[in-house]
Amino acid sequence: MKFLGRARETVENVGKGGGEDIGDGNKIKDAIGYSDKKRKIALQMGIDPYTTNTVLQKQLDDVAWASWAGGFTFSVATLPISGAAGAVLTVANVNSTVEDLLREKSPSELEQINRATFRAMGASASDAERILNGGAFTPTQVTTFAVHLKALKSVANRGAFVKAAAQKSTTEADALFCVYTAALMDQINQKTPMARIVMLRAFPICVAKEGTIIVALQWDYAAWTSGAAAFTDEVQKFAGKSGQGAHVTVDLSGDVSPRLREELEKRGITVQDRLVLGPLK
Repeated sequence: MKFLGRARETVENVGKGGGEDIGDGNKIKDAIGYSDKKRKIALQMGIDPYTTNTVLQKQLDDVAWASWAGGFTFSVATLPISGAAGAVLTVANVNSTVEDLLREKSPSELEQINRATFRAMGASASDAERILNGGAFTPTQVTTFAVHLKALKSVANRGAFVKAAAQKSTTEADALFCVYTAALMDQINQKTPMARIVMLRAFPICVAKEGTIIVALQWDYAAWTSGAAAFTDEVQKFAGKSGQGAHVTVDLSGDVSPRLREELEKRGITVQDRLVLGPLK
């Protein structure tokens, strides 16, 4: 609902305690190769190298130092965290391009690449800086967000999504919403080519080249609530203004409740769910 304009409008700089390697990182560690070793170990585990989980950062530091300085051979079985894959923030929706960037580029290099990507799609310098250094996004999340939006090559108005992400994201949950939504848009665009992104308040709505209104929504489990009803009304009003009553489809990453599916379908809205592998079985 924050992205629909129902939350505070102020943008806060949220400090994140993710260890000294978040952001520009420690230059000495970069120079001696430690940071590179740590990134590669984290990615081998499917973990965000820049996770804000301070306990996990300490464990990654211990393993990375042992591997780099002590000649310790790392394997998944030796990570000193029980059930690590299920207990930590994993790198979600990371394709090979993102993984290569995270493995081979330092945080400062990622920042330069991502800044150029956002600016090339029409984002202002101030909005790009808010995403890069505002505290809500880790370098991994910024990179994933940038790569998925860049993949929407011919989709107009991507800069508007960047602006909303910059001005509305104050927590890591907000950042993840943006990352997953951009990844879902990228996935949908490969099957249903999109023409442009239109902002419904601060919420990104996609318009396909053939006219369908696509609501790509990152949500683990979507239920029919007063908020969902109000949002549906907004979308239908928008569709009604888009010509000959454009068809609407709601594409969710997670599950749709039976009631939500019923309410949407009786309004003529197509519903697709479980489009992204998530936490719910």
